[in-house]
Amino acid sequence: MASTITKKIKANISGLKLGYMNAAVTGLVTDLKEIRSYMKNDVRSEVFSFVLVDDSAEMRVSVFGKDLRSIWEVCNTSDAVRIAGGMVKTSDPRYNSTNNPMEVSLSVDSKGSIFRSNEVPTVSERACNYTRISDLQNVRLQENVDVLGAIDALQPPEEVMTKAGKRINVAKVTLVDQSCRSVSCTFWGSSSDQAVNWSVGDILSIRRAKVQEYAGAVVLGCTCSEVRLNSDDTEVTNLTDWYTNAKQSDTEFQPLGAPCPSGAVGGSSDQRGSNRRVIMQLPVSHESFRDVDEIVLDFGEGIKKLYRLVPSCESQLESTRIDWSTQADETSRMSCEDFSGSSRNQ
Repeated sequence: MASTITKKIKANISGLKLGYMNAAVTGLVTDLKEIRSYMKNDVRSEVFSFVLVDDSAEMRVSVFGKDLRSIWEVCNTSDAVRIAGGMVKTSDPRYNSTNNPMEVSLSVDSKGSIFRSNEVPTVSERACNYTRISDLQNVRLQENVDVLGAIDALQPPEEVMTKAGKRINVAKVTLVDQSCRSVSCTFWGSSSDQAVNWSVGDILSIRRAKVQEYAGAVVLGCTCSEVRLNSDDTEVTNLTDWYTNAKQSDTEFQPLGAPCPSGAVGGSSDQRGSNRRVIMQLPVSHESFRDVDEIVLDFGEGIKKLYRLVPSCESQLESTRIDWSTQADETSRMSCEDFSGSSRNQ
């Protein structure tokens, strides 16, 4: 159902509760996705999503129906819409690009409706709270972050075959910032189309990138993110100047490694992501520390890595002067902290 209405706003997004929507909500349409078709019980249906924003919060809205083209056009051509008759449920973190733990599921073939609204709410643009690339290792997996970085490498969209046998386009970029670290960003499906307009040296402002882990390294999933190219502000100018100077001086950018564990004192384990178990601390304050020369990191599922410890001097071993020598990636190094532990000879 689609029409134009000018009724008073009855509810804010922040006031919605789990369950059936008992009030209509008006907001700005952002991050509108294309219509997708799917089959369920041998019946073809369609779905698209967008993010609804008002001055109280933002929320992902998924719209379902057999023919959604006219509804999608309303969302695409309207500054604001009013939705009603949907179900508020816990959001799926795989698809939700907002920080709202809830989302609205709306079936226009049932009780759901979307109307064009002439009453456009005033919404202050949310300022980006950028996370430095070097700090991404300290962010929990599946959390959303804002990132500002210069494109140091670019893989244009190309078609790949997924494990499920589906062909889909994917684009990848490598971003760097003043921390001299780099992170890989992946754009799947229609989100990869925007990459054809990017070049090495461009500055990307990415909102709501999802922190993920792939092949033992921190990466960013940006399929549902809002991306701005070379926006006109001081941070972008400073980053552009820094990147230009960094390339002229042949600065090397170190890729991010695995997410850093929060640490468990006394040799206990810390779980992170998919059954990640890492023994972090070393018995650096123990009398028999010089007898400890290696440590094993257990990543679960039979995957282990051996780290050999090399003291920085022969006469004295200090926690702040311990070097790591290992075949593992340099970015996998972990800091040492004093604690009372047992050496292997005790």
